[in-house]
Amino acid sequence: MALSALAYGGVAELQFQFIAVLTFVTGAVAFVLMPRAAETKTLWLLFIIACALAAAAYSQSLDISTFMTFGAAFESFESIRQKTISVSPGATDIAILRLLVPIVIFFLFRAVSTGDDRALRLLRLLGAWGGAIVVGALIQFFVDPDHIVLADKLHYKESLTGPFVNRNNAAAYIGLILQVLLALMLYGQRAAPKGKPTWRWMTPALFAIGIFALLLTKSRAGIAATILGCLLMAVLLRAYSSGGPAREEQRTVTPSFLMGGFILSCIVLFGQGAIIRLTTEKLADSRVCTYESVLSGIRAGTNFWVGTGFGAFRSAFPPYRSADCGINGIWDRAHNTFLEGTFGLGAIFLVALAGGMWILCRTYLGGMKLRRRFRPFAALGISATFTLLAHSLVDFPLQIPGVNNLFAAVAGIAFGISCQDKGNIRMHGISDNTTFKRFT
Repeated sequence: MALSALAYGGVAELQFQFIAVLTFVTGAVAFVLMPRAAETKTLWLLFIIACALAAAAYSQSLDISTFMTFGAAFESFESIRQKTISVSPGATDIAILRLLVPIVIFFLFRAVSTGDDRALRLLRLLGAWGGAIVVGALIQFFVDPDHIVLADKLHYKESLTGPFVNRNNAAAYIGLILQVLLALMLYGQRAAPKGKPTWRWMTPALFAIGIFALLLTKSRAGIAATILGCLLMAVLLRAYSSGGPAREEQRTVTPSFLMGGFILSCIVLFGQGAIIRLTTEKLADSRVCTYESVLSGIRAGTNFWVGTGFGAFRSAFPPYRSADCGINGIWDRAHNTFLEGTFGLGAIFLVALAGGMWILCRTYLGGMKLRRRFRPFAALGISATFTLLAHSLVDFPLQIPGVNNLFAAVAGIAFGISCQDKGNIRMHGISDNTTFKRFT
């Protein structure tokens, strides 16, 4: 998971395959050593949804004559002229791999988050690792702005991109790290014991540095989505703490307002680039036109039901590209994950997405009600999910391994914390474990 961010977002095929092998091997070992971690109906339902999605994607690369043997129910395939549903069946294997890796990471981090102590240490490790990447990105941006890690930087030279090629993906990654750090700070306001001053100030310091880096990306969607996520986390904690003592409310609400004021101050002081882009640049007409073209492709023939091929957008889109969109550039992504997913996989993508989000959010909301002290981490699961979904309306962060792997890890940990049974919670409260630190 950590390597995918440093490997330029994991977009290169060879690097991604290496990371995928490591992920699958680690996941297999984890479930052999911790078989009880998967003994929940909810996880099995998520597993079934993931398998159905992968099977649907794989079926698009098969010869259509295979489906004809099923009878009249599949007569609609006759309208497809090519031998396979996918217009580029060779792209299916790597696309399925990119789909499965974050799913495996989610289950892996859920499996190892069987206890609150372990889950908290993992979140602190993610926050520290992400903070280190942000600090390194800032150093390179000011010292060597012409390179991305070791490669030449060809685009977005005026913006901070960190180890990513695209500034929007960098903003999505930094936004997730900021939400992890914010959740850790809110947890510290509720329950964390006092420690050394160095540790007490490390999280807020990394958070402040992260905001500075986020603004330097000049990503309008990334900055807006991150602010939405942080505000959503504060609102959720305020709403679910309304029945508690006034002192508890004050301890949660006051830091939230202070953090909101701090974010706004940073935007005014350091966000000139993003503000200029927001006020002077309109949403690209070509992108809006592309959305309309993708919609026309979804409505054409049987595309809505069977798709045009998972991972085959680059090859499938040109016939539906409107002349009004111009002839410049090659669109290898739709810049809208929902449209591209439906265009590629068909209706099953929307069904799987709705089912998966319903299961996740239902579990997180249950954690908001049950986990009082650990409530910020259940709120983190909700805010991170909605942040990436909102960003994916105008871009493709969910399709970048460096981003979706981090999201899967955060979602898995938040899921594990949210669905802890009452017996484990009572045992944890009685033990009064003193291993909680600001960072491990």
